[in-house]
Amino acid sequence: MSAGTMTAEQAAKALAERAEEVALCLDFDGTLSPMVDDPEAARPLHGVVELLGPLASRFAAVAIISGRPAAYLAEHLAAPGVRYLGLYGLQEIHDGEIQVDRRLEAARPTVEAAAQALRESDAVRESGAWLEDKEYAVAVHTRRVPNYEEWTDRIDRTAREIADRFGLELIPGKLVWELRPPVRGDKGDAVRRVVAESGARVVVVVGDDLGDLPAFAALTELAAEGHPVLRVAVRSEEAPAELLDAADLVVEGPEEVLEFLRRLAA
Repeated sequence: MSAGTMTAEQAAKALAERAEEVALCLDFDGTLSPMVDDPEAARPLHGVVELLGPLASRFAAVAIISGRPAAYLAEHLAAPGVRYLGLYGLQEIHDGEIQVDRRLEAARPTVEAAAQALRESDAVRESGAWLEDKEYAVAVHTRRVPNYEEWTDRIDRTAREIADRFGLELIPGKLVWELRPPVRGDKGDAVRRVVAESGARVVVVVGDDLGDLPAFAALTELAAEGHPVLRVAVRSEEAPAELLDAADLVVEGPEEVLEFLRRLAA
């Protein structure tokens, strides 16, 4: 069900009528949570968590798919029936236990060494950039760095050099550079897994960043296979143009995502 000229209200109504066939895949930062200077302070918009359980009870699947660790997602978005796919789907919680791709576990010492190299780099020390330990990945954040624009090129070069040195993959985002093992797995793979395991016929992805582009691409492939799909981009000052261009529907910030979820639950 490509939205085309359909409004968010019309799209939500059409989806709600087929709820038992729909897989709803949601990003976290910038989608369910407003962007904040301190990534550790990110929390879902008030009212989001209360909707997730009722949606999961009616829809084929409700999945939170994020670069965040699965435990973080489960802690801050706790609701019955919801799936939590962390690290772009390479980590998931099943029956209260975290399951991790074994290739990630093997790469932990390398990630720790790269994190130490970043910590000791001039660019990170002098800028005051914050390092986020994701256990199986490390991310450099500049959102709370004064005059962060002045540091962007230098931190980008540093992150790329260290990623190359340790054989890690660099995933850039909005004011963040994530270094992680080159283990195949992105949001597109995660979306396909949710669809296959839930038996969903209709697939919705809601996201706001470069990491959501593979999920949008997966929906294009699923549409070619006969699945009705809806790509929802969340607009902000930092939302990448290519994501907005690829979307079937654009909403304005997490507030409109919340309203969209309310309409789905109505």
